Amino acid sequence: MKKQNVLLFLSLTFFSLFAVSAQTPQINKVYFAEIRGTINPGSSGYLKTAIRTAEENKAQALIVELDTPGGLVSSVKEMAQTIDMSRVPVIVYVAPAGASATSAGALLMLASHVGAMAPGSHIGAAHPVDSSGKDIEGAMGEKVLNDTVAFARGLAELRGRNQALAEAVVTKSRSLTSQEAIDRYFIEVLAQDRTELLKKLEGRKVVLRKGEEKILHTDGAEIYTVSMSLGQQMLHYLANPNIATLLMALGMLCIYVEITSPGIHVAGIVGSIALLVAFMSFQMLPIRMGGFLLLILGVVLLLIEPFVVSFGAFAIGGTISFILGVLWVIDPSESQLKISPAIWLPTALALGAGAALIAVVAARLRRISQRVLAQMGGGGVSGLLGYVGKIEALDDTQRSGKALIRGEIWNVIAHSPLQVGDVVQVEKAEGMKICVKPIEIRPGPK
Repeated sequence: MKKQNVLLFLSLTFFSLFAVSAQTPQINKVYFAEIRGTINPGSSGYLKTAIRTAEENKAQALIVELDTPGGLVSSVKEMAQTIDMSRVPVIVYVAPAGASATSAGALLMLASHVGAMAPGSHIGAAHPVDSSGKDIEGAMGEKVLNDTVAFARGLAELRGRNQALAEAVVTKSRSLTSQEAIDRYFIEVLAQDRTELLKKLEGRKVVLRKGEEKILHTDGAEIYTVSMSLGQQMLHYLANPNIATLLMALGMLCIYVEITSPGIHVAGIVGSIALLVAFMSFQMLPIRMGGFLLLILGVVLLLIEPFVVSFGAFAIGGTISFILGVLWVIDPSESQLKISPAIWLPTALALGAGAALIAVVAARLRRISQRVLAQMGGGGVSGLLGYVGKIEALDDTQRSGKALIRGEIWNVIAHSPLQVGDVVQVEKAEGMKICVKPIEIRPGPK
C-alpha cells in the first residue's frame, strides 16, 4: 500500500511539473547590433558574427542600428549576401534622429528584410565614387554605375520596394527623409526608438530565403546586444577609406625608402605591415589570409632580430605584426574559436621581449668578439686577416704548404720562397687558401 502511494505521489509530481512547464510562456529574444561609421570589411565581418549569434540563440530577429556616411560597395555586397543567407530576419534601423544611411548604407537598407528609420534621419545618395570621393570617369565609371544600379534594383525587387526610386538613389544621388522613404515604399517602419520599433514589428510577416515565412513576436522581447570583437573594432577604424589610403601611401613610401636606402630596417618593417593592413582594408586581401600573413611576418621578424643589429626594431615590428595577425587570423564570424587576450597578449609581449633580450646578448657578444679580434690582430676575411702563424710544411715550390694559424692548420701560399719554421702573417684569403708573407728575416750563412 505504501509503495502504491509513493508511485501515485511521484506520478502527480511529474505531471504537475510538466503542466507548469507547458504553461510557461516562451521568452522571445531580439538581438541588436550597431554599425556606426564607414561600411568596410570590419563591419561586414561584424554583421556575420551578429547573424550567427542570433541564429544560434533562436532569436526572433536581428536589428542593426545604422548610422553611416557610406563605404565600400564590395563590403555591402558581401553583407547583402550574408543577410540573404540568414535564418533570422534582419531589420536595418537608421537611428537616432540625425543619423543617415547614405551611399553604401542605402544599399544595405535595400538588402534588409525590413527597413526602419527614426524621424529626423535620412537615406540615399548612393552614386558610386572613388576612394577620394570623386566621380569615376570613362568606361570604368559607366561600368561601375550600371553594376551598382542593377544591384540596387535587384535588392528592391527582392524585398518588394520601389525599384525606380532605388535606381534614382544611385544614378541621381536622390536623398530622402524618413517620412519620404516610408511614403514612397523605400522602407516599411517609422519608429521613434527601440521600444516603439519592437511594438511595430510585432506580428509582421517576413519572407526569408527559399520563401520561408516567419511571424515576428518582438513586443516585450528580451534585448541582447552583439558587440564587435577587438579585431573587428581595429579593422573597422583602420578600414576607413581615408585611413586606408594613408596606410597604402605610407606603406609604398616606406618600401621605396628601404629599397633605395637598404639597412634602415624600420622603413621596411613599417611599410610591410602598413601595406598588408591597407590591402585588407580595401578587400584586396581576405581578412583571414591577411591575418595569416601578418602572423608569419611577425614570426620571421622575431627570428631575424638576434642576427641583425636593429636596436630592437625587428622585435617591436614583429610583436606588432604578431598581435595583429592573432587578432585577424581567426574570423569570429566563421568560427567559435577565440583566443583570450589573457593568452595572446602576454605571449606576444614575451616573444618580443625574448627576441629583444637575445638581440642585446648577441650584440654584446659581437662587440666582445670584435674587441678581442682587434687585440689579437685578427679580423677581415675569414677572421684571419693580420693573424701570425708558423709554416709547418712546404711543397717543392717552397711557395705553398701548410701553416699553423690561430691554432688551426691552413693551406697557405706566398709570393716568395719560404722555409719550414718561418713566421708568416696573413694578407688575404683566396678560396680556401690563405695568402701570407714572412715577417721576420732569416739570418744568412756565416
